[in-house]
Amino acid sequence: MSASMKQCEAAILFGFNTHEHGSNLPELVQLFLDGKYEDILELSEILRTKSDSENNSKSIGNFIKHNVEIFISQEQENLELRHLSVLILGASCLQLFVQNNWLGPPTSKQPLEFFHEYFHDKTVDIEKESLQEMSVDGETSYPGAKFLIYLYLAKVILLECRSFFSLNQTWDWWLARCLLIQQGLLSERCPTLKATVMELLDDLSKREPLMIDDLNRDIQILFHIEAGHACHTYYEYKKAAHHFATGKKIAEIDVSLTGAMGKRTHFQEEDKAQLVLHVEKRSVNDKETHNFKGSSILPKNLLLDDDTVLNSIKFADDTVTETANISPLEQALIIGLMESYRRSMAQDRLTEEEVLTYISYILSNVSSWNVSLVALNLRSRLERDSRRRVERSMMQLEELVKIAGAPNSSPDISCRIPLFYACTVPPVWKVQGELAALLLSLGCIGDALNVYEKLEMWENVISCYQRLGKRERAETVIRERLAIQETPSLLCFLGDVTRDLQHYQRAWEISNHKSARAMRCMGYVYFQEQKFEKAVECFATSLKINSLQIPVWFTYGCAAMACQKFEDGAKAFKRCVNIDFDNFEAWSNLATCYARLKQIKKAYATLQDALKCNYESWKLWENSLIIGTDCGAFEDVIRSYHRLLDLRDKWIDNEVLSILTRAVLEKIPDVDGRPADRLRGKLMELFGRITSKVTSEGDIWANYAKLSSAKIGDKDPELEKALQYLQKSHRCLTQKLDWEKDIGVCQKVAYQAIDLAQLHMQCSEGKSQPEVLQLLSAAKLMLNGALVKIQKQHTDPITKVLLTEAVEMCQKMEQRRDEIICKIDVIRNG
Repeated sequence: MSASMKQCEAAILFGFNTHEHGSNLPELVQLFLDGKYEDILELSEILRTKSDSENNSKSIGNFIKHNVEIFISQEQENLELRHLSVLILGASCLQLFVQNNWLGPPTSKQPLEFFHEYFHDKTVDIEKESLQEMSVDGETSYPGAKFLIYLYLAKVILLECRSFFSLNQTWDWWLARCLLIQQGLLSERCPTLKATVMELLDDLSKREPLMIDDLNRDIQILFHIEAGHACHTYYEYKKAAHHFATGKKIAEIDVSLTGAMGKRTHFQEEDKAQLVLHVEKRSVNDKETHNFKGSSILPKNLLLDDDTVLNSIKFADDTVTETANISPLEQALIIGLMESYRRSMAQDRLTEEEVLTYISYILSNVSSWNVSLVALNLRSRLERDSRRRVERSMMQLEELVKIAGAPNSSPDISCRIPLFYACTVPPVWKVQGELAALLLSLGCIGDALNVYEKLEMWENVISCYQRLGKRERAETVIRERLAIQETPSLLCFLGDVTRDLQHYQRAWEISNHKSARAMRCMGYVYFQEQKFEKAVECFATSLKINSLQIPVWFTYGCAAMACQKFEDGAKAFKRCVNIDFDNFEAWSNLATCYARLKQIKKAYATLQDALKCNYESWKLWENSLIIGTDCGAFEDVIRSYHRLLDLRDKWIDNEVLSILTRAVLEKIPDVDGRPADRLRGKLMELFGRITSKVTSEGDIWANYAKLSSAKIGDKDPELEKALQYLQKSHRCLTQKLDWEKDIGVCQKVAYQAIDLAQLHMQCSEGKSQPEVLQLLSAAKLMLNGALVKIQKQHTDPITKVLLTEAVEMCQKMEQRRDEIICKIDVIRNG
């Protein structure tokens, strides 16, 4: 570990400026900084002193709490050092758990070897106690975690003994780290842990002098990085962005994506524009501690061995990759900024390219073990779907698993642990799970199945057996595990295989009604069986136990909508988007609930939030168009229609266009109370765009004609254009096969023909005699053609009497025709 990082870690242990202490660190602190965590446990009298108290013999947690209380009350001398030694003990237990499950190399001693001999033969009971105590809000801990006792001990010391150490400035920092590690063992985010962690971080951010003193600059940057990742864990993306921005401000660095010319392949002849990350340090002060060097030993970064794609972009100008010397702490900050940027953007291919640009920059400058782990893992995930990079992705994941699991491998934990909590390093079993998922995507189902069974990832095991067509084998495997020990999780997995509700009910009972999973699984079964009332009941119970289950909130909302319980649906979807702002489907459903509750303006505002999350969804734009029309947001509706044309090219919604036309012609006030006639120009532009793509819709041409023929404000009617548009509308109607057989269509044709004849007469005014005759003759022929077809179709062949439904329209057509004929005769005889 570098000198600067030792100062950081020492400061987090001491809780004050380590410059005052120089190199005169207490022995326990030095052991901790050197990664000698087991030596610290060996020296601890808290673990080895056995009380005669009967209460303490029942639980190792009570044993620790009792001994801590005795230890700090023995004497008042060196009280600060005694407090520090307890903190170091708790932090060492946490580090040992991290070492064995995240970073390696694994330790060989069993945790209970450091305790009084009374506990040496109670491993099974204490492991059971640890597993039970690590469960929160109905979510059980991952059973495959190694030496879970270490995490349990860390939590007992840091949380349950916290009241004894209220004066220690950084105790809460270690507690927050411990709780976040515990969260990493759970399948769902837990509101209890979230509330505690957020409260701790908020309190820590105000601590003086730790977060105020300029001498603690690196400590402050480290805190904001860790706080940012914690906020990401609990979907607090705005708070996370604020923490990372604050860290960037303190570090005085600028990070931006820019472009440069370069080549991606061996055979590329011309340079093309490529993304590149530019990092600039605004000031460099030799007295500052952040210019330290990191470890020279790093995880192996495998090269891309491809005959076409280059290992990295070859830029035309080599200087674009030159950068300021960035410290490991700043590298961790850049990773955090990348995560913040990634979560703020829609997940598409462009964003992946941008993230890979961040990763390429980090890997070319990396000097931190954990920053390197995160970058390599994320690159492997992103390359999994690339045909030319999938092999490296798999080999890189295998390498990451190997270096974490190899005993006595180099480097030791003191070189691996720095900045661990500032990086979102996945635990070993998750990296192995990602490797299995990659094997599954390549069709290696058997190999993936072996990995999942070893990791006890039963949900994935079930999925593999289903793909192999061996569902009954999955049931057998889970029943074999249940024969060893019956747990709520295993019973839920058995229910997933058999779809038998009694297994979920049994899981609910043996969990003492605390298994959120059992209730949500029953809810999903009822939902699939369309028993929505029962599904709503189960989901509500599950969410009462754990309110951070995003998928459950979503499905709960859908079930409530299916039951016509739109208030419950709105509540569910609102909670869903509060947790995950980017869930556009939840926003859309929330808008639907508001619309069904007749809260149209609220529905429309909600849809605008949905569009921020997914600007490319035509269904969202369609909903926005319809609801915007209902609430009178006419200008926005026109914009929405343009966007739909961008996305769907020949989008048609005659009803919306008719409402917009009527709103403009009748000067209907919009949502802000302004008359809609001001939008005539924008609506005309929209009609122009639509009719350039769609020429066969009579209603569109008819509305276009109405707009053109009306005098709005100081804009005179454009009768010639209106005539052209209405003629096109009439042709669209009369060119349809057998239109005359439908009396409704006949009425539409008849009255449009009358309007069209009127336009012919209006356009003839002021024109020369030949032009007038031409226009009037065209109108006469058009009217006569429609009239003859209607009369022929709707006249009784025996009585020769016109049907009642057709009488009125035919009379009006005849009147208009006769009027035109008279005009023609007058002109000719004049």
